[in-house]
Amino acid sequence: MKISVIAGLTSVLLVLCHSAYAQSASLEQTLALASEKMFAASGASGMVTAVVRGDTLLIQSYGETEQGNGQRPNANSLLRVGSMSKVLASELMVKLAKEGRLKLTDPLQKYAPHGAQVPQISRYTPITLLSLATHTSGLPRSASGKAPEHAAPFTWPDHAARWHWLHRQMPILVPGTHARYSNVAYDLLADAISTAGGKPYAQLLREKITIPLGMHDTTLTPTAEQCGRLMVGAGIDPAGPCTDTRATGGSGGVYSTANDMGLWMQHLLGISQAAPAAQRAVCQAIYVQRQELASIEGLDLAGRASGLGLGWVLLAATDHSPAILQKTGGGGGFMSYMALVPGHKLGVFVAISKVDMEMFSRMTQAVNALLVSLD
Repeated sequence: MKISVIAGLTSVLLVLCHSAYAQSASLEQTLALASEKMFAASGASGMVTAVVRGDTLLIQSYGETEQGNGQRPNANSLLRVGSMSKVLASELMVKLAKEGRLKLTDPLQKYAPHGAQVPQISRYTPITLLSLATHTSGLPRSASGKAPEHAAPFTWPDHAARWHWLHRQMPILVPGTHARYSNVAYDLLADAISTAGGKPYAQLLREKITIPLGMHDTTLTPTAEQCGRLMVGAGIDPAGPCTDTRATGGSGGVYSTANDMGLWMQHLLGISQAAPAAQRAVCQAIYVQRQELASIEGLDLAGRASGLGLGWVLLAATDHSPAILQKTGGGGGFMSYMALVPGHKLGVFVAISKVDMEMFSRMTQAVNALLVSLD
């Protein structure tokens, strides 16, 4: 009888192991087929992907780290994730809110440098941390002015330059009424986070997100060794030197790897090293519905935005697709895209070493289709 039971259990385990192996192989094949098509259509020199489905994290790479060098990228190749920096900033903001150091509804003025004045169209509707994070502050995409000659990507405007610029602005939009994608809004948000946290923004990012999650290559201050692993991008916004990008840490200065982005997706999806459910809900909630806005600008690149969260853009569910939380990024020779289906513990990250808006729009659609096929 005991032998019969053991044999039965062994058979069950073999079936389960075979099933898990088959599912993993199927995921790898599906991802490889979709990724190869994306890479071939991109015209880029290199591409990396990370896919999370349940407990599985799969990373694949294509091409070369630099055109013609014959070196294939890998999970630890360094890249610029651009505006993915914004959702890192918003998560950091939520962590400080949980600690009681700030409120999402706080006016930016509360955290302004001494003597600086945040312009407002009405004292009843100031620019708040929430309006900065949802791109509804009324601020433009970028601060006007001329960067220093030969400035590296993501090194301007610095703290002094953007606050000097802000002081001279005449607001024309009431916060919360229009959505305009804004990089300068997120750098001002990072300044507020730093003030609220009592430490430099880069230090808070390390202490509260990247070190706890083991994201050792996610940084604003890459070492010489990390810079030696940086892929070289191209396109309409070409690559520059690997350098300190703390000046724009909130909007786009973060360096990372496919491996680190995979770890972060597992965290965001509640799979490993998850934040408390209530905190994830705050981070991934939708705060502004499209129909509430008089206009929306710069937020439909990966699909029609139905709602805006803390850096995240919601693509509404359809008859053929689940609801998708997504974030695009670009600059310094790279374009990147992260798309999540939180309730299904499913996420995809893709980074490509070429800046080309038409190509990138097609790539985001391909990633969205990949999510549907994996769901």
